[in-house]
Parts: sequence; C-alpha cells; structure tokens
Amino acid sequence: MLARCGVLRVKDGRKVGSRRNAQDALSEHGQQQRQIAVERLDRFDGHRGFWRQIVVEDRRAGPAEVACLRVDFSHWLTLQPIRSQRIVECLAAGDTPGELARRFAVSQARISQLRRALRESWHAFQGEKPAAAIA
Repeated sequence: MLARCGVLRVKDGRKVGSRRNAQDALSEHGQQQRQIAVERLDRFDGHRGFWRQIVVEDRRAGPAEVACLRVDFSHWLTLQPIRSQRIVECLAAGDTPGELARRFAVSQARISQLRRALRESWHAFQGEKPAAAIA
C-alpha cells in the first residue's frame, strides 16, 4: 500500500516525501496549479540581447523605483560598446577585477579605469552631477 501511494504521487508529478502547497508560488505544485512560471532575473537574457539585472530591494526603494532602475539600466547598457557591456555583465555576476583582466587581456588598472568611466557614464545618463573625487 505504501509503495502504491508513492508511485501514485510520482505519477501525479509530486515529489515523494514533499507536501503539496498550492499557496506557495515557488513550489512546483503551486506553479502547476496556478499555471505560472518563476524565472530568474539575474541572468543574461540572450533572446532580448541585454542584461536583466535584479536590483536588491531594500526599505528605501519602492517597487516603482526598482522597476524604473531596471528599465533605465537596461537602456543605458544597450548604449555602451559591446566590450563594455560584457565587462558590466561580468562585474554584475560578481567577477573580480583580476578575473576580468585575464578574461579581457588587459591590466587590473585598465579594469579600474573602465569601471570609473562606466560609473561616470551612468551618472551622466541619469542626469546627475559627477561626484567629487575621493582622495
């Protein structure tokens, strides 16, 4: 009887030993019942051709601000040269300057210069005044 119950659970698409929770959007059962799909937003979207970076939400930024930042960032990134786009993608993925220097066959100092130029480009895109140099 126990084996039969286990086989029926597997045939029904459930995991053996797990609870069915239709209220949890992250559970497989919840996704099947509501016909939804949960996708990551922090991966390169090859179909659309640009980086979709998730913004870490905090108590200071509301949903509208987060959505605006995602749209603005995606647009700004498309305005950058392809090589700069790749560097930004690697930085967003957490690669270190040393790894980037090896991957793009440049020095770590050049990566630092590119990061500074990208930061300034982002501020200009946002219409912000450049920050004073930090000594």
